[in-house]
Amino acid sequence: MTDPQEGALTDLATSPITEEEIDAELLAEAQRQISAPSLNAAINEALRRLVLEERGKRRAAMERLQRMHDEGLFDYSQLDAAEE
Repeated sequence: MTDPQEGALTDLATSPITEEEIDAELLAEAQRQISAPSLNAAINEALRRLVLEERGKRRAAMERLQRMHDEGLFDYSQLDAAEE
């Protein structure tokens, strides 16, 4: 049986890489909203905020998983059964 994603992955691997243009209006709006002195500063600040936000999401997810583990919400007995 063929993996349905195999074709998409093959296309991705063999297709030429194209770079999207930065949306000038979006960039200008971001620059205005954060009062960045330059377009480069706006891009750097936007990337910094994105990275911090994503780190926060991952940290919160890990904390939720840890809480669930601590509360005994995972049933590990199914893993033992699968190994037999």
